[in-house]
Amino acid sequence: MSFVSKDKKKIKEPVFSIKTIDKSVAKITDSLYAGKFEVSNLLYRYFGKDIVNENKKDLLKNIQIDSLNWRDKLEYNEPMVEYYFRHPAYQNYPVVNISYDAANLFCKWLTDKYNSNPKRKFKKVLFRLPTEKEWEKAATGSFDFSAYPWGPYLYQNGHFMCNFRRIGDECVKYDSLSKSYQIDFDCGHNGIGSLLDAADLTAPVSSYFPNSYGLYNVCGNVAEMVQEKGISCGGGWKSPGADVRTKSRGHYTKSATDLGFRYFMEIIEK
Repeated sequence: MSFVSKDKKKIKEPVFSIKTIDKSVAKITDSLYAGKFEVSNLLYRYFGKDIVNENKKDLLKNIQIDSLNWRDKLEYNEPMVEYYFRHPAYQNYPVVNISYDAANLFCKWLTDKYNSNPKRKFKKVLFRLPTEKEWEKAATGSFDFSAYPWGPYLYQNGHFMCNFRRIGDECVKYDSLSKSYQIDFDCGHNGIGSLLDAADLTAPVSSYFPNSYGLYNVCGNVAEMVQEKGISCGGGWKSPGADVRTKSRGHYTKSATDLGFRYFMEIIEK
C-alpha cells in the first residue's frame, strides 16, 4: 500500500509532537526506555508522509505496507486489505505487514526527528529495536518468575489479560499413532471470559492491561520484532496461550498480519 496520494499533490506534514513521544516511553534503566505501546498505524503514517514530502524515493519501496497479507481463501479479512492501514477507525491499532528493514528505518527517522527538535527532553537519544534480552527485561517487569508480564495466568480477575488465539479443551486432540497432542483450529471456542476480552484480529495499542513498567500488549496482539533479524517476541493474536509468554519466540522471513514492533529509546547524552 502506497503513501503517495492519488491526486499526486504534496502531502501536508502532519503535526508531530515531541512531548507526545517523551510521554510514550517508560523507564527501564537509567539509560534505556521502552515504548509503552506498539507502533500504531497513525504514527507509521506520519513517518511515511515525511518520507514522501522529503521525496526520498529510494526509501519508499522499503517502507511500504504489504496489505495483501490480509487476503485469505475465505475472503473473511478482505476489507482489511483496503481499510486496516488507511481508515481512521484503525489509526490506534498496531502497524503490521511491514518488513524488518522498515522498522529500522522508522527508528532512524524517529531518532533524527527527535534529536533535531529544540523542545526535546534529552540532548541526544537513539530510537531502535530492542535486543531479545532488553525486550524480555522490559516485558517481564516485576514478575521475574512468572510466565506472563502480569503474573502466572492468562485469565485473572474475570478477564483474559491479552489478545491471543483462544483454544479450548474441546479443540485439543491426541493422535495415538504419533503419540502427540494436536489442535483443531476449526473446532470453534466456547471458553470462559467476557466477549469484551476478545478481538477479532488486532486490538488498539492501549488495550488490555499494562505490566509493572506501564507497557501495553508486550505479550499478545502482535509479535514484536527485535534487533536479532528473523526473531519476534511475545506472540500475537494468532498465537495460542502458551505462545504469548515473555519467553515466547517466533520466527519470520517476511511481513505478516500478526507481526509489528515497539521502539526502545537509548539515552546517549542527557
